[in-house]
Amino acid sequence: MNKNLSFLLIVLLFFLAGCNRQPADFQRVSFERIISLSPNLTETLYALGQGEKIVAVSDFCSYPPEVKHKERIGGLLNPNLEKILLLKPDLLIGTLAHAELARKLQAYQIPFVLLPNDGLNDVFFTIDSLGRLLNCPGRAKQLLKTIEDSLSYYQALSRQIVKRAPGAALIIGRDPGSVRHLTVVGPHTFLDSIWTLLGGKNIFSDMAVKYSQVGQESFLTRQPDIIIEFKFKEHWNASKDSLNKIEWQPLSKIPAVKYNQIYVLTGDYTLIPGPRVYELARDYYRILRQYAQKSF
Repeated sequence: MNKNLSFLLIVLLFFLAGCNRQPADFQRVSFERIISLSPNLTETLYALGQGEKIVAVSDFCSYPPEVKHKERIGGLLNPNLEKILLLKPDLLIGTLAHAELARKLQAYQIPFVLLPNDGLNDVFFTIDSLGRLLNCPGRAKQLLKTIEDSLSYYQALSRQIVKRAPGAALIIGRDPGSVRHLTVVGPHTFLDSIWTLLGGKNIFSDMAVKYSQVGQESFLTRQPDIIIEFKFKEHWNASKDSLNKIEWQPLSKIPAVKYNQIYVLTGDYTLIPGPRVYELARDYYRILRQYAQKSF
């Protein structure tokens, strides 16, 4: 088969499969020099036992610790095309956001796989697809079972304590020191899916987009019971937590602030839709447990 055609077919397979969320089938081709362009993909490759095949990763890949020894090729907005070519990869793996880079490299006939990375089902799809592509379907099946079993475990624990689905605002950003320009999580995201799986309610699940910036009036209207802030990789302590709660006082009329139900998640896995999503489920369960223990 013509190499350029092979490239187009691989990309097309994943675009189509990504839309239908059905596992794609692949030729039994061996890939030995892989460049991973996203943290969730790098983590998945290592979890599948394919870490030794990785020759480079994006600037944002930091887990597992072994990845620090890998070459860096930039980020989504500044990929180093020259370095990518010098590394002579036989496969690049990215997300749908890397479509433009895939088009730029098309002339060099390098196979480029694009995988979805928004929802929880995308995590499962990516693991299954990479297992097929890299000839380790057994390892992928085992990893999927481990994740699914862990999610089921925390779901079962949550069912024992959740009497009424508490409404939460899931927040991934706001102006420092204030509650202006709040960026919230909407539907069809793994952050939303895992929270609802455990019995919670996302008060912004009716949004038309996955993420959106909203004003304070939205919080006053929707009255969240819980606020969950994601402060990715930030060092956190009791002093910062106290200050963080003070910053929310302009919205003291909403239940989450009034009853001190403001939680901060800082883990390096929290915003990565990869094999460690069960750790986010664990964090959500702990929040639900603390909420259930409060008397309002």
